[in-house]
Amino acid sequence: MLFTQYQSLVLMALALWLLPLLLVWVRFDEFPHAREMILAVLFTPTLLVDDYLLAFNVSQDWYFLAGLFFCMPVVLSALLSLAVARLVLDKSRYKPWIIWAPALLMLGLELPFLLAPLAPLAYKVTLLQSAPVGQIKEHWPLYAYMALLHFFVLVLAFGVERRISDYQHHLSDQVVDTHFYRFSVAIRSFGGLITLAFLALIVTLLVAFNLLSFTEWRSFISFCYYLMFVLLTLVLMDKRRYSPCPLDYKILASHTFSDAYLQEVLSQAEKAMIKHKAYKHIGLRIREFARVAEVNPNALAIATRKLLNRNFRAFVYHYRLEYAKNVLMRSDARVSDVARRLGFDSEKFLSGVFVKYIQQMGREGKGKDESTLL
Repeated sequence: MLFTQYQSLVLMALALWLLPLLLVWVRFDEFPHAREMILAVLFTPTLLVDDYLLAFNVSQDWYFLAGLFFCMPVVLSALLSLAVARLVLDKSRYKPWIIWAPALLMLGLELPFLLAPLAPLAYKVTLLQSAPVGQIKEHWPLYAYMALLHFFVLVLAFGVERRISDYQHHLSDQVVDTHFYRFSVAIRSFGGLITLAFLALIVTLLVAFNLLSFTEWRSFISFCYYLMFVLLTLVLMDKRRYSPCPLDYKILASHTFSDAYLQEVLSQAEKAMIKHKAYKHIGLRIREFARVAEVNPNALAIATRKLLNRNFRAFVYHYRLEYAKNVLMRSDARVSDVARRLGFDSEKFLSGVFVKYIQQMGREGKGKDESTLL
């Protein structure tokens, strides 16, 4: 049986969906955002329902499905936004209802279209076979709905990008080995969703005012969203470490703790660092260390910055480098072995950091004895 180009395109797109489906099935137990990811993956094919109905000349008994999933780009954006929030923020640092609000609003606005008296089957068939171009007085509810939909996708995507940007900006305040926890690919991918939503909004407005004669505009936008959400689900299921930030960014900016309290917190942290040799722990996070040191993680992050002029990463690096110095001076260990043991990216990286550290220590004068680090 030979397929038309349109049918082949729809089938290839649906076959591509099997990748995230298989991935979420295999790695489900590894994800802190597993619930959102499996829902996003399962809902993604609904973006192509209209195209499938049209491509394969499905019986008109199924045409009631046409337009039933107009709101799915916003729903999927909300699911992925919530998934990212779980990855980069502690549970108390975000409000799920704010993320879900645009999706719920679009679901509510779609109800009149789904009700038979307001959306007769004949209109659905016409809309399925050829999306309107111009005639804004007649089709303004559709144009307005689609424009609002793209706007909300844009807002949600901007929100995700902001969360990831804030997370990465404060990453050195809460983890030591930052390369384990960065979301560089994700932030670029959501930048793609921002671009797509913006272009979809522009195309919708141009078509509505009859400035662009493109009868397949709705199908084209749906395909683009489909491919984008398949990509985003794959990116968010990358095999990696996760560290939801326990820090309150507003508290970090306000510095509400007294100097005496911060000094006490820093003293406890320094004692715990040496006692538990926490600097040897690759992938150390401030959440774990603060629990061991019995201090408030926000207070510890502020204390290192305010009293030592360092972030948490630099605070731990000080102990790692002192340890590396003692090992290299008192044994025949190779620099590459020490670098690997302490989680440095490479021997060259350790050497460069070590030289800068020795120079800084020389300027500051001889410090306290660090022999206990061994």
